[in-house]
Amino acid sequence: MKSEINNELPVGTRALILSKLYYGALSKSLDNLDVERYYSVLFFLYNHQNCCQQVVCDNLRIDKTAMVKVLDYLSKAGYIERTTNPADRREHFIRLSKKGEKQTKKIVQSFDSIDEKAFLNISEGERKTFLKVMQLVCKNLDSLPSDDLFFNYKKTKAKN
Repeated sequence: MKSEINNELPVGTRALILSKLYYGALSKSLDNLDVERYYSVLFFLYNHQNCCQQVVCDNLRIDKTAMVKVLDYLSKAGYIERTTNPADRREHFIRLSKKGEKQTKKIVQSFDSIDEKAFLNISEGERKTFLKVMQLVCKNLDSLPSDDLFFNYKKTKAKN
C-alpha cells in the first residue's frame, strides 16, 4: 500500500484517507473485543463519565438520531448504562458499565499506541503544530453552511 498521499488531492480527501488508515489500524488492534465500532464514543465516555447524551452528540458531531442507534448497540453489548434525568425526562445520562470500563481501557490503550505510531519520527513541536492547525481548519469549516453527514463505519466480517 502507498504511504504517501497525493498532494494534489483536496484537504478533505486527504483527511478521509488519514481517517481510514487510522481507524483501520485501530479496528485491527481491537479485533478481540465483542464490539466492532464506536470506539470514539467509548473513548469519550471513558473521559466524561455520566454525561448527558447531548454532550456526546455535540463533542463527536453525531446526529441525535444516529446517537440513539449507537447507544442502543453499546447498551445491548453491555458497555454502557443509560439513566433518565429525574428533573428532565428528555435528558439521558450515559456512563460506562463495569464491562465497558474494563474493555474501554483497552480501547484507550489502542488509541494511545496508534497515536504514538502515527507520530513516529515527528517532533513534539510538529505534533503540536499539526493538532493546532487541525483545530483551526475545523473551526474554519464549522463556520461554513453544510449538511449533516452520517458515516457508518460498520466493519464487514469476512465469511469463512
